[in-house]
Order: sequence, then structure tokens, then C-alpha cells
Amino acid sequence: MIIEFTLKNFRSIKEEQVFSLYADKKPKHHAGNIAYFDEKIGVLKTTAIYGANASGKTNLIFAFEALKTLVVKSGDWKDGDLINVYEPHLLSNDTKNAPTRFEIEFFVKNDRFSYQVEFNEKNILFEKLDHFKTVKPSNMFTRNSPDDWRSVKFGDSYKGGKRQFSFFSNNTYFSKAGNSPESPPFMRELYNYFREGLITLSANESIGVLNWENKPGLKNVMNAFLCKADFGIKSFDFEKGDIPKELNFPDDMPSDIREEFTNEFSRKVIFHHKSDFGDLVPFERRMESRGTDRIFRLVPIFIMVFDVGATLFIDEIEASLHPHIAELIIKLFNDPTVNTNNAQLIFTTHNMSLMSQNVLRKDQVYLSMKSQDKGTEYMCLDDFDSSLKDSSPFAKWYDEGRFGGIPEINYRDISYAIKEAIEHAQKEEE
Repeated sequence: MIIEFTLKNFRSIKEEQVFSLYADKKPKHHAGNIAYFDEKIGVLKTTAIYGANASGKTNLIFAFEALKTLVVKSGDWKDGDLINVYEPHLLSNDTKNAPTRFEIEFFVKNDRFSYQVEFNEKNILFEKLDHFKTVKPSNMFTRNSPDDWRSVKFGDSYKGGKRQFSFFSNNTYFSKAGNSPESPPFMRELYNYFREGLITLSANESIGVLNWENKPGLKNVMNAFLCKADFGIKSFDFEKGDIPKELNFPDDMPSDIREEFTNEFSRKVIFHHKSDFGDLVPFERRMESRGTDRIFRLVPIFIMVFDVGATLFIDEIEASLHPHIAELIIKLFNDPTVNTNNAQLIFTTHNMSLMSQNVLRKDQVYLSMKSQDKGTEYMCLDDFDSSLKDSSPFAKWYDEGRFGGIPEINYRDISYAIKEAIEHAQKEEE
């Protein structure tokens, strides 16, 4: 689970921002929304990010993707390859060529770690991994040089395998060591946490879980969603279809993977609706709503996330979904009887009905705000003055502009520009 994420100089984010999922104990209000790893540290299971368009909500998710790329993929980059996730804040001379810095504090199982990385377009400038065995962190490794791999310093806790791995200046040590069978088991476990435990979904992304219908119980879960969440569907099934003509596999693709993809792309989903004369009428997927199609893609991902205890980032969770369906998803992640492995859901949204004290605590709501001089800033509702309680009407106050984070709209100038454009078009036609 992610405890805290600190970032600086990335896209619209200019100054250092701290996105914290640390939770104070508030047992009287949504106690089930918190996972506890010990008596002192509670971590939020879900967090919502609100804000105006272009305020930087999605850039927080992009930052997590960039960090994951540095940890998981940078070890494969060749000498001289540019670090393609370097996207500094371009609207200031102070930042447009300055390094980007990420720091993440997280739990893997019951162990708490902190990882820092600083980089520019060509070089990893600094790396550090700490392990919190006690209140005071114990250093695992520290890198202070872009390309001198022999200069990496190791703490006493770094045990169980090979330490020194050669790297280019654009490779993270984490990526090189974590993806090697010679490294200590804990490094491979942390590497796999980033590889498998951090999952991001954009608003228009259509990824899926291969052959999920063969996993025990998943088909029943999908039927429960479609039947019990008022999609008007009684059941669904798969039929064998034709393989798309445009589907071309590389010659060197392993046969088992080729077979999985062939099965995935050749199957056809059939949804059954009940008619007014009592029969079940088959509908092809293309005949269903966007909301049905999206939930059909999302549910297998949810089950996978619940199963492994991953962190899922969803941009615009309400896209193509009714607010009550989006609320249902949030409740499932907050429910300790469903979310038994402490999976996390971090999502962006514009839907104010989800900003409800009946669903979320105030420390589970962040606002994204952007200004010319400071760039994007993330403000948690828990950081507002003491007059804001967990029982306060968050959505009403947000809509009234008490917290900021809403668009400033000049109706007069916009309407005038439209009228003027129409008048010019009419004159050209005359």
C-alpha cells in the first residue's frame, strides 16, 4: 500500500507536493476505510482527487506511471537513450531544465519502505532505498553518481545476494537489481511490487485481463454486477468468433502466449436481456451501452486488484458510469469484508455526488488547484480549518467555492465570442 507520494517538477507540478494517504485514527467515522499495519500507522484504502479541467489531477497519475517506468523498465534502456518520463514544468526558467524528484513511502506485506529518485533527461542523479525496521529508517542503498556503479553505498540490511550491478546513467539501480536472479529476494519482491502492484487506467483506456472467464468464481461476480446493479442484463456468455484479419503476431512469440491472445481476440461476448414475453434475447457487445462495456472491462481488474492487494489508479472513475455505480465501486474498496488484502483505489473525478460524507472521510478527498506562479498544488480537505468536520456537506461547500478547485468561468466573454463568431460566419455567407 502507498502511504505517501512526494513529487517535484513534473508537468504542471512545479513546487514540491505531498500526496498523503496516512490516516489518523477516527474510529467513529468510516473506520473500515483504513488499513492498519501496526498501532501507529493507518493507510487510506480509497482517495478521490477533484479539481477544474487542466488543474493537474491526471498528472498525479502520470507521475505514478513515470515512477513505475523508472523502476520496472529503465534497466532495459540502452546507453544514451533519453529518459522519456522526464517532463519538467516548462512554464518557469527555474524548472524547465531542473531535475524531477519522486519519493514514495509504501508497505509491502508488513514491511515499510521509502524510495527516492531524482533525474533529468539523460541521467539518474540520485537514488535511495530505506527500510523502516524501527521509527528510524535503515538505509538499504544510496546512489549519488549517474554512471559510477561501483560507488553505490549499501547499508547493513542489504543482505542475501549480489550487491553491485553495472548500469548506464539512464538506468535506475532499483531496476537493474530488482530484475536480476542474483539480487537478494527482498529486491526482487520490491521490484515485483512496482511491476504488478501499481496499475493505472486512463479514462479512455480499454485494457483487460486475459482469459479471466476461466478463473474460478469470476464469471459469477460479473453476472452479479450485471444483474444486481440494474444493467438490465440477466446473464452473459461467450461464443467462438473469427480472428480479426488485422491481428498479426510476431514470428518469435511463444506458442502459449500466442494461444492466449488468439482465444482472447476470437471470442465474442453475448449478453442476454429478458423480453416482455419472457424469453432471453441475445445482444452482441456492440449493441450494449458504453457503461456496460466499461464495467465489463473493469470488474476482472477489480477482482485481480482485490486478490493481490494492488493499488489501482483510475482517471475519471465516473466515465460512462452512473454515479451510483461509481459509488458502488468505492464502497467495495472501503469494505473490509470484501477488500481483505488492503487493495487501494486512487481516482480522479468531477462528480460531486461522490464527495459524500456517507462514502468518504474528509482525509480521503484531495483538491487539485493550479496557479501561474506555483503550478499545481494538491490540498487535502483534512488540511482546511477546524470548521470542516467529517460530517460536513463536502459537495455543497465545494460547489459553493469554499475550498477552491473549481473553474473560474467568465460567461460574458465566452458568450460574446460565440455571438461574434456567428455574426462573422453569417456575413461571409451573404
